[in-house]
Amino acid sequence: MSCRHRLSGFTLLAGLPLALIWSAPAIAQTIDTAHPAQGPSDTPAAAPTTNPEALEEIVVTGVRASLKSAEAIKRDAPEIVDSIVAEDIGKLPDRNVAEALQRVAGIQIQRNYGEGSSVAIRGLTQVRTELNGRDIFTAGGVDQLNLEDVPAELLAGIDVYKNPSAEQIEGQLSGVINFRTRKPFDFDGFKFAGGVTGNYYDLADKTGPSGSVLVSDRWNTGIGEIGVLADVAYQKDYFRDDQITTEPFYTLNQSRNADGSFVNPSDAATAAALGRSGQVTTIPHGGGLNKNYGNRQRFGTDVALQWRPSDTLDVTGEVLRNNYKFNIRGNAFFATTGDGAITPHPGADFKFASNGDFISGTWDDVPVGSYASQTTRESTTTDYSLKAHWTPTPNLEVTADGQYVRSDTSQSNFIVLTNGPNTTFQQNVSGDVASFSTIPASNTTNASLYSNNGFLDDFSKSYGSEKSGRLDVKYSFDNSVLKSLRAGFRYTDRNNSTRDTGYRYSSINGRGELVPYDLSDIFRGDANVFGSVITFPLENLSNYANTLSSFGINGAPAYLPSGTNAQSQQTYAEYGAAYFDASPWSIPLDGNIGVRVVKTNVSVSGYYQQVPQVAQPDGSTATGDPEYAAIAFKDSYTKFLPSLNLRYHLTDNLQLRMAASTNLATPTFSQLNPSLTLTEPGPSQHAEIHTATGGNPLLKPMTSRNLDASLEWYFSDHEYVSVAGFYKKINGYIQTAITPRDITFPDGKTYTYQVTSYTNAADAEVKGAEFSFQQFFDFLPDPFDGLGIQANFTYVDSQAPSPATSGPVTNVPLEMLSKYSYNLIGIYEKGPVSLRLAYNWRSKFVETTSGVGTGNLPIFDQPYGQLDGSLTYQVNQNFSLGVDARNINNALKLSYFGISTRPRTATISDRRFSFTARVTY
Repeated sequence: MSCRHRLSGFTLLAGLPLALIWSAPAIAQTIDTAHPAQGPSDTPAAAPTTNPEALEEIVVTGVRASLKSAEAIKRDAPEIVDSIVAEDIGKLPDRNVAEALQRVAGIQIQRNYGEGSSVAIRGLTQVRTELNGRDIFTAGGVDQLNLEDVPAELLAGIDVYKNPSAEQIEGQLSGVINFRTRKPFDFDGFKFAGGVTGNYYDLADKTGPSGSVLVSDRWNTGIGEIGVLADVAYQKDYFRDDQITTEPFYTLNQSRNADGSFVNPSDAATAAALGRSGQVTTIPHGGGLNKNYGNRQRFGTDVALQWRPSDTLDVTGEVLRNNYKFNIRGNAFFATTGDGAITPHPGADFKFASNGDFISGTWDDVPVGSYASQTTRESTTTDYSLKAHWTPTPNLEVTADGQYVRSDTSQSNFIVLTNGPNTTFQQNVSGDVASFSTIPASNTTNASLYSNNGFLDDFSKSYGSEKSGRLDVKYSFDNSVLKSLRAGFRYTDRNNSTRDTGYRYSSINGRGELVPYDLSDIFRGDANVFGSVITFPLENLSNYANTLSSFGINGAPAYLPSGTNAQSQQTYAEYGAAYFDASPWSIPLDGNIGVRVVKTNVSVSGYYQQVPQVAQPDGSTATGDPEYAAIAFKDSYTKFLPSLNLRYHLTDNLQLRMAASTNLATPTFSQLNPSLTLTEPGPSQHAEIHTATGGNPLLKPMTSRNLDASLEWYFSDHEYVSVAGFYKKINGYIQTAITPRDITFPDGKTYTYQVTSYTNAADAEVKGAEFSFQQFFDFLPDPFDGLGIQANFTYVDSQAPSPATSGPVTNVPLEMLSKYSYNLIGIYEKGPVSLRLAYNWRSKFVETTSGVGTGNLPIFDQPYGQLDGSLTYQVNQNFSLGVDARNINNALKLSYFGISTRPRTATISDRRFSFTARVTY
């Protein structure tokens, strides 16, 4: 049969379902309008339609074997999938989960203090995380698992689903990330594997250990076959993060009133002093730096029990517990006038860009100061699951699955504020890294000019839990185009609550020690900033009780009702899907079509709080007791999520996939948090910009209609090339926005607050393409026949309205989305040697669509690329040694306010070098 006839058959089968799915949101909207009490769903994606147990049975013993296993998953899955498979037990290709995911086409990651922390798939951050096809999350309102929390050694592999089928749980716009752990029946019998690693971090100049142990066995008993597995992993990582900042830019207001007077005489005077009267002029109000030290500690355990009492029944119980501790201490030093005017130094040389943006110059009477801070976070997530798979007849399968997840997170924040003198401040922002100094230099090194004036402390606790259950039924047909019918039901009940003391400010009246702090090594000694500064010693902050005592403060801040908020969400989901294979009709086409119906009930509660100023007997004012009122909101909605997945076999090794679907993502719990606290400004703060941050309980869910296509050529069992295209039409996309609100306090005074919150912005579109290539060059002569390459490139184009409706930026891409990204990975595997060198790059992206103090301009991160490498030597069948390096190129992370002539931050992080010994029996 010719390709032309084959494609005709494809078109006949695909056209009508594609049209129905594309129009489904309109149909769903009609139904929602008719039944406003009904509503969509909230969560995960069901286990992949490809049998996960079967996939996990693939034995991987090296780079080629792991790539072969990942390719098999990609090739045979009913949906568009990319996978990462552990080379050996306890070892993903990268030691951090997020950093492993960045190697997948279409995925871009965010880094937190030098380490991968979160991901976006095809430009969207609304990603669903799963553990073995079930929900997994970190308490605190994010609705996802914090990828920093997971020891990579616990995982057997990661699957990334880029288009859903009806069986997959809802709760994403961009894709599903499913983390797979190992089970005792994955192995033929007894299995032991262990490894230990020493990691050196060059900027922090510290070494941290990590290690893992897995033990598994299975036995035939009088009640059937039983298997038990225990897996334990521990990591302790250190980091240091150096950052140099330029304070937000402000454009001088030289406009005039109707009578000819200046609207802002101060700005007009500044422009005249700069010799720029009548010219557009934008200047920063200072600069500063941060030098942070910290560590991360992960301890994960996974215990799995499998029981096979008969050939028709399997039961699996699993408990996974993960504990994550994060600690960071840092010093910041700054010279800034904040929101107040800044004065040019008479006679100083100033330079400006052609658009009027400041490049270099000298300012007078700029206050200097510092702060010392410490933040700690501890999260513990425990997942209990029980699954039974029953095959009463060769054609009927029934799967029952239950789960309970509990996650707890606690955090503390301490800050000591130190004031210094007003000084003359020199500043130059012309290079990648800003430079600045004071005149005289002793203004930053003379301790007698400084005093501690304030201490802030804050504590928060978050708790999250979920109970869920699902039942799935599959009936298979023999010798039929219709291969199987599948149906199922799922119920979840999820709750989240947060208690926060809020930041308590205590005046410490110059109490506390002050010490000089050397900055000569900042940016590895390559930065031209203050050589030394005065600050509160970091080591003193680690003992909270002693800190309170030294400052004369009694006890920790109290948890008030106003610092409490809670969210709950129940979902009821059911689906039906038909799987078909048209090969009996001589049409090499297979796929599935189905629909998922989800009803969601959401309730949120919190407090609206005002903190007034109270008149004192002497005529002054002081902060009074907070006044608060409880608030609560409820919502309910129902959504229909149809999906179609088609695969056309052009040849035995060449296949074309096409898919259409509707996705749903609900607002996160933190975005729905209705609580808002507004503190009335004191007399000295009346002229400042007043800000506040809160959620929006009126947010609606986001939906997307998706079209996907992928052409895949598998020219061997571990080599392929693929090209994919995608298009998403998103309704009600949620963005950050700043809106002015006039707030009246009990004393009758009204102030305008710039409130940062969330809004369902106008509709957005995301479209793009991916290219992936994987090959080993076996045809080369020895020893070059061990060479191989992995490469992928992603193009994502998106645009949404910017919250800024005027100024130099009015439209921006979606947050955290780079238009271009690529991975280039060189591999060498020959005999006992395995070498891997990986470079990951992404173009600029929007960090936030509207930054406070930027004139509502978005904040952009500049293009970023990082080089990592690893080398493993297999000493014998059971023992191997390895070394790896991260951030070999000492990458520099840069950001700017709206346009590139307004630099914001320059940041560097550690290079990590590791040595690993691993044993397997």
